[in-house]
Amino acid sequence: MNVLLKKAAAECFGTAMLTLVACGVAVATRDYLATCLAFGFVIVALAYSIGNISGCHINPAVSLAMAIRKEISWKEFGVYVASQVVGAFVGTLLLAAFMRSFNALGGNAITGFLANMDEWGRTNLDAWSYIGAFLIEVILTCLFVFAILGVTDKKFGNGKLGGIVIGIALVLVHLIGCAFTGTSVNPARGLSASICQLFANNKTSAEQVWIWVLAPFAGGAIAPFLYSFFFGKKEDKAEDPSSNLETPKEEE
Repeated sequence: MNVLLKKAAAECFGTAMLTLVACGVAVATRDYLATCLAFGFVIVALAYSIGNISGCHINPAVSLAMAIRKEISWKEFGVYVASQVVGAFVGTLLLAAFMRSFNALGGNAITGFLANMDEWGRTNLDAWSYIGAFLIEVILTCLFVFAILGVTDKKFGNGKLGGIVIGIALVLVHLIGCAFTGTSVNPARGLSASICQLFANNKTSAEQVWIWVLAPFAGGAIAPFLYSFFFGKKEDKAEDPSSNLETPKEEE
């Protein structure tokens, strides 16, 4: 099988499983902590199963950061993102089939202190609500991707513990963000959940979909530049005479 096709299949499968299992726990239990842990545990399992195939990005924001860092080509970035979006929709549709209803699916929505309630108990969103939600998603995605860049860095990282560290990072950002936005930090998952909510006549998440897509991409774009500021560019590290290790080339 073509190497890129195999990577695409791995990304599609991984994103589908992340969406199905982690979001499935959220829908089935409605438990805050269980949901946060589910996202972390799933990413750990996937990192150690498909990580050697595609790197287990299963998130367009992560793939964007890797493309900026020149860990993958822009052609691979396009293939990865397309595969991740397809996988997210597959996972969401499977979950809807298991639940026998689109109404049971949860989507990202502005909540917590970001959403004001009027005297009738209705959500009243203002400009700050959208700006605040966008900033939270940018910051949390940047934090998550920054952790991934650090632990997968061939010079400073520790690949053997990578999956565990990434899983913990994902749990942490969900613990922080779920109360305010539902925590997207993944454009593919945010897009699929919001669009599928339209089948349940729930327009709220779909109307806010630009936040769940653009904000994670922004966070994913900022993270590699922030990482380079602290640890140097990939080219700088490659020229560092203190590093005599050569990275083996992938055989196609």
